[in-house]
Amino acid sequence: MEIVLISKENVQPSSPTPLHLKSYKFSMLDQIAPAMVVPVVLYFSSPDEILSSHHTTDSLKRSLSLILSRFYPIAGRISEDGLSVDCNDQGVPFSVVKVTARLSDLLKNPDPHLAKRFVPCELTVEDESGLDGNLAMIQVNHFDCGGIAIGLVFRHKIADAMTIGSFLHAWAASARVTSDPVCPNYISQSLFPQKEELSKQTNSLGPLLKKGKTSMHRYVFDASAIRQLKAESNIERPTRVQVVLALLWKCFMVASLSNGKQVSLVSQTVNLRRRARPSFPSDCFGNFIGFTNASSTNENKKELGHLVKEIRDAISKIDHDYVNRMLGDGGLSGCIQNLQPIFSEIFKADDVLFCQSWSGFGMYNVDFGWGKPIWVIRCDAGNNSESMPFVNVVWLIDTKFSDGIEAWVILDEKYMEVFEKIEELQTYASIDPSPFD
Repeated sequence: MEIVLISKENVQPSSPTPLHLKSYKFSMLDQIAPAMVVPVVLYFSSPDEILSSHHTTDSLKRSLSLILSRFYPIAGRISEDGLSVDCNDQGVPFSVVKVTARLSDLLKNPDPHLAKRFVPCELTVEDESGLDGNLAMIQVNHFDCGGIAIGLVFRHKIADAMTIGSFLHAWAASARVTSDPVCPNYISQSLFPQKEELSKQTNSLGPLLKKGKTSMHRYVFDASAIRQLKAESNIERPTRVQVVLALLWKCFMVASLSNGKQVSLVSQTVNLRRRARPSFPSDCFGNFIGFTNASSTNENKKELGHLVKEIRDAISKIDHDYVNRMLGDGGLSGCIQNLQPIFSEIFKADDVLFCQSWSGFGMYNVDFGWGKPIWVIRCDAGNNSESMPFVNVVWLIDTKFSDGIEAWVILDEKYMEVFEKIEELQTYASIDPSPFD
């Protein structure tokens, strides 16, 4: 497979950012967000209506320019002090490449590591240096068959997964010209004012993540498997994420126990927009992330329902009081009160499984006018310690029809040797399937 660069330019906002919006200050929650990049690739099969690559590229550039006038911080550059964005309308680097391969061939037996070639910069997961001062970068990949992959890399300091999803939906709506695209809600700085006491190097989870030689598998749970897991849990109305994560934790316990660890902890990120009362608007721009832990002694045959309850109870701690403590000028003390015990538990734990869920963010509903994606992935995972040096990490996302869950499980190699052989997991999940399956 060969990738040939066709063009590279900065796509600028269609209208200049007003003077009073020229500086976008990070909120306190942006300040404590991981100093990492978030790389995403959306794969689209060849459209029914034959469109030239020139036509689709022009449509994407034109709609991107329009939407950047609303998502104006993304078109700026990080300030020298690292505490704000200079909204100077320099634009988003936008590359177009030709891939000498058929998308259908690549996805028959997909190699997640290969997806790194479909994003526009080197992935340095431990920092943001690959972005070179940009807030985001985009690469449009045209395949021989007419298929398209859109690769994006975002700076986590400016966008959590829901913000990335909102941006993608707004961009797609602009490309379809079906309605006025949503304008994001820039209330984060007023809700969680920036705290000068926090260093620009502040990185919430980075120092706590364990490094090692990784092994990765994708486990796909369809609607039928999830119904069975819900029934087995014997818990009233558990979510898809809760039962899948509980099963993964149950299997992780076996691997952890085999490596001499007696207690394991699951650390989860939680979308704070849904936890506030009243809820914050879903289109709030920036980082609205909380953290919570669930802990249990390791056993080879832990009851699934027990683990579902532990996960649910942990999430219930992220409530309106948790959010309210961090609001306003005195929010730093509330932030410390919320996070200090969480990070202390992680630091002291025998073993930790970190989980991030993108379920419910509608990534498979992004439609630029030629259909919805056939596969959406983060491409900082794979059997490569340079692209993902952190071990014991789980990333969850909805499946294409939003009734299942796809789990990317990145474990220490020794753990994966045990984990991948567990029959219960094989019973419920398809392992490393093609997106076409």
